[in-house]
Amino acid sequence: MSQYWSALQVLTQVAGELGLPAPPTITGIQDVQSIQLLSLLNSAGNELMLYYPWEQFTKEWEFYTEIDKSEYELPSDYNYFKDQTQWDRTNHWPLLGPKSAQEWAWLKGSLVAPLPRLRFRIADNLFKIYPTPNTSFSPTPAFKLAMEYVQKYWILQDDGVTPADMIHQDGDSLRYNPWLLVKFVKFKFYELKGFSTAGVNGDFMRVFNSLTGKDTGAEKLSLAPVYTSPYIGPWSVPDGSWNTSPGY
Repeated sequence: MSQYWSALQVLTQVAGELGLPAPPTITGIQDVQSIQLLSLLNSAGNELMLYYPWEQFTKEWEFYTEIDKSEYELPSDYNYFKDQTQWDRTNHWPLLGPKSAQEWAWLKGSLVAPLPRLRFRIADNLFKIYPTPNTSFSPTPAFKLAMEYVQKYWILQDDGVTPADMIHQDGDSLRYNPWLLVKFVKFKFYELKGFSTAGVNGDFMRVFNSLTGKDTGAEKLSLAPVYTSPYIGPWSVPDGSWNTSPGY
């Protein structure tokens, strides 16, 4: 079985755990209970996208700036950025931002020279950079900018190609750990019906915490973390015992 379950598989498991009749299909269902479970599943999938930046939904966006252009359309599947991943790969340094509305107004209205670093902000559903690249200060015709973001689509439709954020067919693949969806839909069902949610909430949180803790692994912990510069320095030399005798 695939690591991801189909929509019908998830709803069948949810119905079984709740002691309810399993819907025979998602397409054209008429009974209120099945419609309700499907709606809760759609809600659960979209909500989970906002709770944690799951690795399977992380993508990289790369584009080249253009002369006299300061605003760029965000990717069509954009949901939100991963902070501190915005880089100018042409000049090999991070972009400065995101800037607040107040900082942006100050930058555009002040007499302070903004060079050489690019600043950015998200506004009007656009990715905006400052200063605007132009030939007076930029000998390079384009800067390559890159960053990571979390997409909004958590479903791969039955055709195996088309992404979506709402379920349409029995065979739509739901790109979460299936037990996370099952436990969350059960919690939402209990909450909707006004039942005690203590038990089902505990089930959901145990699965959620376990998965978020293992999703991408964990970095080495330090009591005195130090930011490492991307440039060459003493930190670039690996630990070891090195022979420093003359002639070597």
